[in-house]
Amino acid sequence: MNTERSDKKIAELKAQGPQYLRRLITHTQHFEATPEVVFPLLCPTTEFDWMDGWDCEMIYSKSLIQEYNAVFKTDYFIPGEVWVVSQFEPNRSIEFVRISETLSIKVDARILDNLDGTCTGNWIVNITALTEQGNAALRSLNPEDEPIGILIDALAHYIRNDTIKPLPDGIFNKK
Repeated sequence: MNTERSDKKIAELKAQGPQYLRRLITHTQHFEATPEVVFPLLCPTTEFDWMDGWDCEMIYSKSLIQEYNAVFKTDYFIPGEVWVVSQFEPNRSIEFVRISETLSIKVDARILDNLDGTCTGNWIVNITALTEQGNAALRSLNPEDEPIGILIDALAHYIRNDTIKPLPDGIFNKK
């Protein structure tokens, strides 16, 4: 098999170096609830119940809730963002791939049953710039300022209190 062309392209790309930045953000949260309570809330439709100002347009979902290959759009984080559920295991894990004009964001959420009526959620967020504007956004991003922790804290508040926790102004495009 002749791999001369692909070998040449790989050598060019290595010499060029990465054009776009990537950031990794992680968050862990303990919940005083079972995975059967927490997991269904990680859904574009049920987020209306607990996320301050959440809005989305469901593009495709047979069940109209979280499911494998569901597609929806939102301007909540980044204007014009398209989301795809790329992995789904009920009450255990969900993965969203979010694409905007400037960034690609993959969100992996895993819910671990602690077998005592509680669970632990682990989020891994990979953010990759797609443009120079995306590079600039990632250069200015401090992991401690990433809103995943703020949102997951709001989720924990909703589970504890059955009320929406107001989110700080200016970090989301709330309706």
